[in-house]
Amino acid sequence: MTNSGTLKVKIVIPKRQRYPVCTRRELDEARFLIRAIEFKKQPTSAIIFAFDGVAYAYVNHCMHMQRPLNCEQDAIFDETGQYLRCSMHGFIFDPKTGECQSPVCLGQRLQSLRLEEIDGILYFAEKHLTL
Repeated sequence: MTNSGTLKVKIVIPKRQRYPVCTRRELDEARFLIRAIEFKKQPTSAIIFAFDGVAYAYVNHCMHMQRPLNCEQDAIFDETGQYLRCSMHGFIFDPKTGECQSPVCLGQRLQSLRLEEIDGILYFAEKHLTL
């Protein structure tokens, strides 16, 4: 209690669970990484890549047919290196936003996954994700 008779309450906000993904160096040396995850209690995978020096992660599913972006080829970028590309049907996505640029699903987005970097290690910091 304070002098004015009011009760002070300390609110504790729980920290979000973090799951290690890779080192920043590993990511910078790879074209992309794939990690097995559970997202919203469903087994799937995540794609992690660096684009313009920034690390990004998405659930590895094209919204068109729920296939991994790299299901037909060991690649996630188109030939220009400027767009993510589903290797099955060729749909392209903005790597910074995950927004589809192809007419069939224009404006829909890949499910982004929150990443945090601490001391050169990247972590998933997503509340619906477990490893």
